[in-house]
Amino acid sequence: MAKEKVKHLSGVFASVFAHHGHITKEEAQEISGLADHEFEKAYDKASNIAENVMQHEGEKMDKFLEHLAKEIDKYFDHYGGKLFK
Repeated sequence: MAKEKVKHLSGVFASVFAHHGHITKEEAQEISGLADHEFEKAYDKASNIAENVMQHEGEKMDKFLEHLAKEIDKYFDHYGGKLFK
């Protein structure tokens, strides 16, 4: 199960780069190793993150890392805590 969570998170991370034109959507999916249906979930999540970051007035990288950290914590709550305790 942990492997799938990490694959999903890598799909979200890679998809943010795809949203900004640094890589293609297909390359992001290849990086993640996710099946089509699962990758679409990650891609949609990345779309929301990218949109929120671009609307932020301050330091965009800080906002991106904040959103990514929330996503990581959400996926590791299943194990009774956060990735870094």
